[in-house]
Amino acid sequence: MKKLFLIMVVILFIFPVFTGCKKKAPVKPGTKAAAPKAVVKPEPKVILEVPAEEEKGKKYIYDPAGRRDPFVALVQAVPKKNRAKRGVALSPLENYAAADFRLIAVASKGQVYTALLLAPDNKSYTVKEGAVLGLNEGKVKEIDLTKLVIEEYIQDYKGELKPKKIVLELRKGEVEE
Repeated sequence: MKKLFLIMVVILFIFPVFTGCKKKAPVKPGTKAAAPKAVVKPEPKVILEVPAEEEKGKKYIYDPAGRRDPFVALVQAVPKKNRAKRGVALSPLENYAAADFRLIAVASKGQVYTALLLAPDNKSYTVKEGAVLGLNEGKVKEIDLTKLVIEEYIQDYKGELKPKKIVLELRKGEVEE
């Protein structure tokens, strides 16, 4: 079986060698072969005329109303402000993102609420309304018995400041009234 296969492969490779290019008889310089002349027929020229009135009526005029400028970058590089220029030392509450804090407890004295927050480094801090909290200088807007609301202003891709509310809630099993 192997011998038969080997013989077939050898024949397949040798066969093209013997049937290769066939040489044509050399043409003597004195004899010219008669070549048929190709007759080229000139094609009639067709000229299409477009009426001038249609061109004027269908001109496209770009109207940029309601569209953004395509030559303005979507994301603009805005230098970050240096916190040292504020003149206020950073509190430990401003070293972490506002969403990383956990609300542990809420205490009240009359109508004034104070919240106890647990930072990611497992240190606890007390905050009142108006305290600055988080990397984006968020302010504590509201504290009630079950939640703490922080409002931050964050730049979007256009460079505009947009408000973002972050709500920290007590766990359901810890609420006592």
